[in-house]
Amino acid sequence: MKKAILFAAHGSRRSASRNAIDNILEKAHREFPEVIIETAYTSHYVRKKLCEMDGDCDLSIQQKLDLFRKQGVTHAVIQSLHVIPGLEFKTITRMLDKMAGNEDSSLKAIYGKPLLHNEQAMREVADMIVAMPPEREDKTEALILVAHGSKHSGEVYHQFQQILEGRGRNAYMGKINTPQDIHDICEKIRKSGIEKAYLLPFLFGAGNHVQSDMAGDEEDSWKSVVNSYDIQPVPVVKGIGEFDIFAERWMENLRRAFRELEKTD
Repeated sequence: MKKAILFAAHGSRRSASRNAIDNILEKAHREFPEVIIETAYTSHYVRKKLCEMDGDCDLSIQQKLDLFRKQGVTHAVIQSLHVIPGLEFKTITRMLDKMAGNEDSSLKAIYGKPLLHNEQAMREVADMIVAMPPEREDKTEALILVAHGSKHSGEVYHQFQQILEGRGRNAYMGKINTPQDIHDICEKIRKSGIEKAYLLPFLFGAGNHVQSDMAGDEEDSWKSVVNSYDIQPVPVVKGIGEFDIFAERWMENLRRAFRELEKTD
């Protein structure tokens, strides 16, 4: 049995987004020293732009799996580094379902689940989020969790938002692709009398959404909008994958997938 791990992330053109992936890779190499470990971006747009920018033409998931076969890999885990089971994650599951139906395939592969894969995971992650960042005084300082948003998985974000805000610790969640969200959140914070709010990304890496849409100096960035409500914004310019407590959640999903993979023989 020759094993491999393929970490699948949305990806970003921003080099700082690599910090989250590098954090996961360090943990994986330390725990699985005998296993081949690779990464792949699930966004075709990101792969295309990186290729145009510097000639760094990353392979797709399918191309990486083909490479594994050539290397003699017999068992592989594709570990999702997505926050929710959205469209890109579902593309992975469909790919693996197709592989499983091919009896001639020399490679057995299964997926590791994303961060919010069920309600129990949502509740546990929400408990971690409301304690972030460690220096926040939750009675006098608000937390704004900045998610991406997805037209395909809006119900997941809605459910998590209800759980998070139900904790009653001045933590709110909004979606970048719904610009009105940040204004609604600021109104709630202003009415509460709180004058300071941390902005925490709910995205794996610190790509363009984090550095520009959330923490940029443009007047429509979330930092600028918060400031316009006379609330002091404190952006945390880190992807959630850079925090060990969340990286460990993905690692546990990877371990669970490996245990399932070993049962296939």
